[in-house]
Amino acid sequence: MKRMEDKARSRLVELFPRRRGRLVRDYFLISVFLILGGLIASALVELYFRYQENQESIALLQQEVASSAAFKIESFLQEIKAALKTATKSREIAVKGIAPEYKFELERLLLTAPAITELVAVDAEGVIRVKASRLRSALPHVGISSQISESFRRAMQGGSHFGPVYFVRGSEPYMSIAVPMERFAGNIIGALQAEVNLKYIGEVVSNIKVGKAGYAYVVTRSGGLVAHPDVSLVLQRRNVTQLEQVKAAFQANPNVGKPKAVVIRSLQGTKVFSSYALIRSLDWAVFIERPVAEAYEPLYASILRTSGLLLFGLGMALVVGLFVARRVVRPLQTLRQGVERIGGGDLGFRLEIKTGDEIEVLAEEFNKMTRALQESYANLEQKVAARTRELRLANQRLDEASKHKSQFLASVSHELRTPLNAIIALTRLVMRKTEGQIADLQRENLQKVLISAEQLLNLINGLLDLAKIEAGRMEVFVETFRLEEVVETLISTVESIIKGSHVRVIRDVRPDIPPLSTDREKLKQILLNLLSNAAKFTEEGEIRISAWHENGSLKLVVADTGVGIKKEALDYIFEEFRQAGMPGTREPRGTGLGLAIVKRLVDLLGGKIGVESEISKGSRFTVTLPVIFST
Repeated sequence: MKRMEDKARSRLVELFPRRRGRLVRDYFLISVFLILGGLIASALVELYFRYQENQESIALLQQEVASSAAFKIESFLQEIKAALKTATKSREIAVKGIAPEYKFELERLLLTAPAITELVAVDAEGVIRVKASRLRSALPHVGISSQISESFRRAMQGGSHFGPVYFVRGSEPYMSIAVPMERFAGNIIGALQAEVNLKYIGEVVSNIKVGKAGYAYVVTRSGGLVAHPDVSLVLQRRNVTQLEQVKAAFQANPNVGKPKAVVIRSLQGTKVFSSYALIRSLDWAVFIERPVAEAYEPLYASILRTSGLLLFGLGMALVVGLFVARRVVRPLQTLRQGVERIGGGDLGFRLEIKTGDEIEVLAEEFNKMTRALQESYANLEQKVAARTRELRLANQRLDEASKHKSQFLASVSHELRTPLNAIIALTRLVMRKTEGQIADLQRENLQKVLISAEQLLNLINGLLDLAKIEAGRMEVFVETFRLEEVVETLISTVESIIKGSHVRVIRDVRPDIPPLSTDREKLKQILLNLLSNAAKFTEEGEIRISAWHENGSLKLVVADTGVGIKKEALDYIFEEFRQAGMPGTREPRGTGLGLAIVKRLVDLLGGKIGVESEISKGSRFTVTLPVIFST
C-alpha cells in the first residue's frame, strides 16, 4: 500500500513540471509566431509605403520640373508674341499704314528679340509690304506662301497664330508667329509674321537634370520632336507618336485616371518613370523621364536595411519571448482569474501573489482598487440617480429659456419693426409733401428723425440676425451668380452714402473670376457691412474693393484710407457691442454689431476673415471663402 502511495506521489510530481513546461512551450511558440508575423507584416507594410512614397516623390519632382520647363517655354514664345503686338502699335502704322518706313521698326525689333530671324509685314490683300531679316537672305524653308496664307487668315480674323515647327537646312528648328496689325482698334490692315529660332527651347531642355540620368524633351501633338538632349533625334525628324506616354498626353481627357508618373518604355526602349506637362497654347508637351533602376536605388537600400533590422528583431524576440514565458505566464493567469471573478460581481475576492517583483505590487494595488470599488459601489447608484435628476431639471430649464428667448425675439421683431417702418414711411412722406413749404431747421429735424429711425431699424435687424446665427436657425441658400453684379450694386449703394465727400470708390475685381456658387445675400451683406464701415470712417482718399480666386477659394479685400484702428482694438474688433476708439476727438458711431455679424456670416459660409490696420493710414479687411466656381 505504501509503495502504491509513493508511486502516485511521484506521478503527480512528474505531471506538474510537464504541464508547466507545456505552457511555457506553447507561450514561447505563440509569442515567436506573433512577433515574427508582426515584424514581417510591419516590414512589408513599411516597404509598401516606402514604395508608394518613393513613387509619389518621383512623380512630384518630375511634375514640378516638367511644369517649370513648360512655363519657361511658353513664356519665351508669349514674350515674342507680345513684342510683335507692341511693334504693330507703332506710330508709323497709325499714320501711314504698312509703309516702307515701317522697316525701321522691324529692324529695331530684330535687335531687341535675338530669337527672331525674319519679319514680314503683309497687307490686307495678302501682299508682302515690308520685310526685315537678320540673315543675308530670307530663310529658304519650303512652304512660306502657305504659312503666310494661314497666318494672314488667322490674323485678319483678329487672332494670333503659332505655326508648325520646321527645320532650316536640316539644322535648327524654327516656327512662325503671326499677329494682326491694326491702324486703330477694330481696323485690321494686315499681319506681322516672325520666324523664330527655337534653339532656346533646346537649351532649356538640355539644362534640365533629374537625378543622374534623367532628361527632358518636347513633343508636338503630331509627334514631332522640338527639342531633345540627343540633338540627332531632332535633326532626324524622329516622330514619337507611337510612344504610350505621348498618346496619353494628347488624348481627349488626359488627366482622368492618370497618375502623375508612370513606368513606361522610352524612345530608346528602356524602362523609365515618365511625367509630362502640357503647353496648351502651343499644343506641345514637355516630358521628363528618369531610368527606373536609378529611381529605385533608395528603395533597394531601404529593403536591405529593413531586412537587417527584421533579423535582429527576430533574434531579440526569441530571447525575450522565452524569458517572459517563464516569468510572467503563471502570475498573469492568477490575475486573469481574479479579474474574471471581480467582473462577475465578486468584489470580496482578493489576489494572493508572492513573486517579489512588480507583478506582486500590481496584485496589491489591484486588491486596494477592489476594496475601494466595493466601498464606493454602494453609493454610486444613488449619486448617479441624483445627478441624473439634476441634469434633467437643468435641461428643462434651458429648453424653457430657449423657447422664451425665441418668443421674445419674435415679439420684438413684430412690435418694434412695424412702428419703426411706419415712422420711416411717414417721415419720408412728410418730407416729400412739404418740399419747399417748411423752414430749413424743421426739415433738418425731420431728416434727423429719419436717420435715427433707420439706425434703430438696422440695430433691430442686426440683433435678430445675430440671434438667428447663434441659435443655428440661419440657413445657407446656395445659388450661382457673377460676382461683378453684386459688386456693381454695392458700389452704387456706397457711392450714394459718400456722395459729395472727398472719397472715391475703386473696384479691382479680376475679370477671370468664373460664376460662383454660394449664398448671394449673405455674401452681399458681408461686403455691404465692410464697405459701410469704410465709408463711415473715411473722410477723404479712397475705398477699394478687390476680388480674385486663389487655390479654389474666393479672396475679397475691402481697404480704405480712413482713420484706422488702434492695435489693441484688433483683438476684440469682431466681438458684439465692442467698438474701437478712434484717434482724435471723433468717436465711433453705431452699436458694434456690424463686424460681429460679418464674422458670424463668414464662419457660417466656412470662411475666415482677417484685418490689418494702422492709425491715420486706413484699414484692410480680407475675407477668404471656399466657393464652387462654375464653368
